[in-house]
Amino acid sequence: MADSASIHIAADALKTVVAGILHARGMSEADAATLADVIVWADLRGMSSHGVQRLPMYLRILDSGEMDPKAAPTVDRRASAVFVVDGHKAAGPVAMKIALEEGERRAKAFGVGVAFMRSATHTGAIGYYAEKAAARGLAAIMMNGGPPNMAYHGAKVASLATSPIAMGVPSNEGPLVLDMATATIANGRLQQAMDQGKPIPAGAALTKDGEPTTDAAKADILLPLGGPKGSGLSFMIEALTGVLATRPLLISMIPGGRAHVHNAMIILLDIEAIRPLADFRREMSALGALVKGLPRLDPDSEILLPGERGAREYAKRMREGVPIAPKAWERLVKTAVSLGVAPPNAK
Repeated sequence: MADSASIHIAADALKTVVAGILHARGMSEADAATLADVIVWADLRGMSSHGVQRLPMYLRILDSGEMDPKAAPTVDRRASAVFVVDGHKAAGPVAMKIALEEGERRAKAFGVGVAFMRSATHTGAIGYYAEKAAARGLAAIMMNGGPPNMAYHGAKVASLATSPIAMGVPSNEGPLVLDMATATIANGRLQQAMDQGKPIPAGAALTKDGEPTTDAAKADILLPLGGPKGSGLSFMIEALTGVLATRPLLISMIPGGRAHVHNAMIILLDIEAIRPLADFRREMSALGALVKGLPRLDPDSEILLPGERGAREYAKRMREGVPIAPKAWERLVKTAVSLGVAPPNAK
């Protein structure tokens, strides 16, 4: 969340400057706008670990050649409801947008659409795509595989990806979205902690030598959420997003490799093919109200549904502006000016 020193920027202005920077670095205007929308969505939801502070990472992988700004993802038709999108090193959100759109067409035709997206780069917060699908009357299950930056439970070397998973469904109050990583903390939280000079929780990371640490500057290997549960889930996500999609990542990168490649699996269900969408939305709202009305352990603490905190933060930040940490703001302005892009005005 934001602190008192944060600079506040209107969401549209922030999207414009991020898209301008990406376009100046070789992306088409449409692809730059797609990536900027995913980045700023994360900031609007309070997920700054996947927001503007990630922009330097995208620029680094453009410089390294790991991301091709001109790449055009392709669709392999495969079976009726199942298809593969090859990203060809495109920005992850560009490939994911194609997978989502084609997946919806398959879901409307067959009741279900299953996409395997392979060989793209960082997809951003996958809750973005689950929310988009739920807003269009679909139920969505999504998961990502990536390079190893997390230790398998019991190991002291990077041997798994943090492998996020997201689920989304519609309700009368809007999409309900679960978005979680299989690591104890998100990788982007390390950058936040370093920027703010704060420690990270004990049991969240190891140094590059495999020693436990709470110093964000020394943290190099994340630890799985729930120990064997988190590592087991990440392992199976690699099976479904990488091995099954003929683009296994961990086999070629353990030990020591971290090439920047992301894969994903997207399952979209057309609710109307199963039952009336209006009835589903109504009953999800009833279920949500039931849960929120349960007796509380702490009478002063509200029970929140999946994604509810983020939705509230989104509405607030659309009104008040997106808070950007001072160091992230300095990096953004410096990058924009260096590329001839006008930096946004603070609110």
